[in-house]
Amino acid sequence: METYEDISPADSRFAEQLRERHHLTAAMARIFAARFREHSDQAEAYLAPSMSRFVGLKEAPALPAVLDALTSARRNAVPTLFYGDYDVDGVASTYMLYRLAQHLGLKAMYFLPSRFNEGYGLSRRIVEQAAELDYRLLFALDCGTANLDEVNLARDRGLDVLILDHHRPVGPVPDVPLINPHLADRLSPMCTAALAFGLAREWLAVEGESPNVADQNFLEFAALGTIADVVPLVDDSFVLAHFGMEKLPLTGNVGLQALLRALKLHKQRFLTWRDLAFSVIPCLNAAGRMAHARHAAELFLAQDDGTATELALAMLKLNRERKTQQSRIFDEATQQAELFPEAAVLVLYAPDWNQGITGIVASKMVDAYGRPVLIFSNSSSEEGMVVGSGRAPANCDLLATILPLRELFKELGGHSGAVGGGLERGRLEELKNALADVEVATVDTSKAKTAYDAALSPDDILSAMVDDLQRAYPFGEGYPPPRVLLQDAKVNRVFVVGYEKTHLALTVAGSSGAQELRVIGFQMSHLADRIREGESYDLGVELELDNFGGELSVQLRLLEVRTT
Repeated sequence: METYEDISPADSRFAEQLRERHHLTAAMARIFAARFREHSDQAEAYLAPSMSRFVGLKEAPALPAVLDALTSARRNAVPTLFYGDYDVDGVASTYMLYRLAQHLGLKAMYFLPSRFNEGYGLSRRIVEQAAELDYRLLFALDCGTANLDEVNLARDRGLDVLILDHHRPVGPVPDVPLINPHLADRLSPMCTAALAFGLAREWLAVEGESPNVADQNFLEFAALGTIADVVPLVDDSFVLAHFGMEKLPLTGNVGLQALLRALKLHKQRFLTWRDLAFSVIPCLNAAGRMAHARHAAELFLAQDDGTATELALAMLKLNRERKTQQSRIFDEATQQAELFPEAAVLVLYAPDWNQGITGIVASKMVDAYGRPVLIFSNSSSEEGMVVGSGRAPANCDLLATILPLRELFKELGGHSGAVGGGLERGRLEELKNALADVEVATVDTSKAKTAYDAALSPDDILSAMVDDLQRAYPFGEGYPPPRVLLQDAKVNRVFVVGYEKTHLALTVAGSSGAQELRVIGFQMSHLADRIREGESYDLGVELELDNFGGELSVQLRLLEVRTT
C-alpha cells in the first residue's frame, strides 16, 4: 500500500475509547479519533449531541433590553411589526417570532419585503407606512444591521426598534437593542432563524412558559435556516441542525407536511442534508425568487391540508420555472465571462436577468471559473439602479475585496463568500474596471484542504456505519463529512449517470471480494475514460448518508482518484 502525508495520524487508544463509549464501528472510531485528536472535548459534542448543550442568546448583551421591549409590548398592547427577509432564513425567523407573538398575545403583524420592489433590508417606504398605521415597535429580522438611516427614520417617526441579524456590519450600526453574532464575541455563529429560536426560548421563559414550547414547534425551522444559509456547523448551530433535522420528518407543521408530501419525501424516516439543500430549501426560496416570500410564510402558517397542499404545489411550480430561467441566465452570463479571461473579479450584467436568481447563477459561475463573480440586472423598483449578487471561492473574501469601493454603492452587505448590493447603472462600468485587476482579499483555508481522516480498505465499509453517521449528523460547513482514502479498491465497473450523464459511478471491491461498493462522483464523468475496469486505485471519498430508494445507506462520494 502507498503511504501518503495527507492522512491524519491514528491514535489507537483514543479510537478504542470512542468505540467503547459511543458503540462505534472500529473504522468509524478511527476516523473520529483522528478528527478530534487535538480537541478531544469536541468528540463528545458531535458524537453525543444534546439540547442541554444549546447556549443560545444567554450571553447576548442586548438580550435583556430585547426581552423587556417584547414583554412590555405584550402587557401594554403595543402594535408590533416583525419585518423579515425573503429567503428561507428570513422567512423562518419571521414565522417563529410572529407565531410565538400570537401564542403569547402580543398585538403583532409581519411584513416580508419583495425582492423586486423593496429589496433587501428595511425599506423607508414601509417604515413610513408602519408609522402611519400606528405601529410602535419594529422588530427587524435577518436585516437591520446595515440600515442605520432607516432605523433612525423609524425612531424619528415614533417607533422603537429591535434587531436580530447575522450579517456582517459594513459601517456604523444602529444604536438600538441589536443581537448579532458579529457584534458579540460570546455568541456562537448562527443564522437569524437560529437566533430567533434562541430568543423564542428566552421569551417563553420570561413569560412564565416552558422553553420546550419552542423545541416542540420551531426546532425544524431553525435547522432549515442553518442549512439554507450554510452556517458553520459548530456549537449551537450543530445542535440545532442535528435535532431540527431529526424532527423534520415528524413535524407537526401542516405546511411543511404538505411540502414534504409534494416532494415525495413524506415517507422518509430520515432526511439528509441533500434532501434539504436540493429539494426542500430551493422550493421555499423559489417563492421569494420568482414571486413573493409571503407565499412561504403562508405555507408555514397554514392550518388546513387543502390550503397547505395548494401552496406547496404552487412552490414546486415556481421552482421549476426558476430552474428554466436559471439555465438561460447561466448560458448568457457564460458568454459574457468568456470576454474577460483575465479579470480578477467577473462583473456581469444584463438588464432583464431575474434578480431573484442572479445569486444562484453567480455560485455556478464561481464553480466554472474559480474566481469571484458579481452579477447585476436592472432594479425593478428604482429607475436607473442596478442590483446584484456576488459569490466567491472559499479562499476569497469578497466583501473585504469590495469594501474599498463602498462609495460606488448605494447599498452593500454580505460576508466573505456572498454579497448583495445596488448602485447607479452609470457607475457599473467603473466598478467593473476597478475589480478587473483588484487584489482579491484571501481567507486562510489551509485547514480546509482535502486531508483524510483515515486510510481504509473497501472491506472496512460496513452497513453499521449508518448508525455512526446518524449520531454525528449533519455534516457541512466547518464540519465536513468523514474523508477516507479507500486503498487498493478494485474497480469492477465504470459508468456515467444523471440526466445529462455528468456524474461518474464506480462499483469497487476490496481484496477479499466479500462486498461490492458503489462510489459516486458528482460532476466527474470526465474521469470515466481514465479509469480501467479490473485495475485497483486509491480513492479519496467522503462518507455521507443517502436515502435513495427509501433505505438509509452509506454513500461514498468521490473526491479524487490516485493511481497505485
